[in-house]
Amino acid sequence: RKGVFPEAEKDPVIQIANMVIRQGDRDPFIRNIFTLNTCSAIVGSQVLSYQKEDQLLTAWSDFVREVDPDIITGYNIQNFDLSYLINRAKTLKADSFPYLGRLKNVKTTERRIVLQSKQMGRRENKQINIEGRVIFDLLLVLVRDYKLRSYTLNAVSFHFLQEQKEDVHHTLISDLQNGNEQ
Repeated sequence: RKGVFPEAEKDPVIQIANMVIRQGDRDPFIRNIFTLNTCSAIVGSQVLSYQKEDQLLTAWSDFVREVDPDIITGYNIQNFDLSYLINRAKTLKADSFPYLGRLKNVKTTERRIVLQSKQMGRRENKQINIEGRVIFDLLLVLVRDYKLRSYTLNAVSFHFLQEQKEDVHHTLISDLQNGNEQ
């Protein structure tokens, strides 16, 4: 919905991007993006397009099971991305989706936990279980180990790498998704 921060019960998943790297290798051997509707080609990546969102989510969960990663990593994946995907799949009744772990009959779920310490104060986080896989959320590590003015991905990227990503504000995503393939 235009101008509204996305909610899993109402707003679609339009893209999921992945890079898969074998331990010890410098470069990923898989770069892909699962996208709703169409998307122009992306240099160096495989674009996988789906007309229906439940198909996209099911294909991505099949991909995770097939690749069988030891570690799933990202930035704020614990408190946003994985939780959003689980709840969106539940909304769409994509029943095979929440089995992302290595134990075939154990459902991936989320629960809320409260962490409290003198150093970090009181924080509420989500805990996602993906049996047999490690979830490594870089945001949680940075908040714990570094005192930064801002923990946005752009601020952190600039602090450590002196680079920034091309930022797309959530209020613009609807127009871009509803536009042409570019």
